[in-house]
Amino acid sequence: MRPTWKTVPALLVAASLSACASWTPAEKGTAIGATAGGALGHVITGGSALGTIGGAAAGGIVGHEVGKSREDR
Repeated sequence: MRPTWKTVPALLVAASLSACASWTPAEKGTAIGATAGGALGHVITGGSALGTIGGAAAGGIVGHEVGKSREDR
């Protein structure tokens, strides 16, 4: 059984996030925010590449700032 194109990105994200143990909170926030933002941008724009990339960029910025604020506490 071949994996579908929808499962391949999910597996890649899971694999990359499993290595988060040594990451700082800002790095974790960036990765999680970019993943969530990209997925949300993909859904909202109906699969547009520009929407996915824009969502990932915005999510990464927001996630980085949230993670940075956690570092400061």
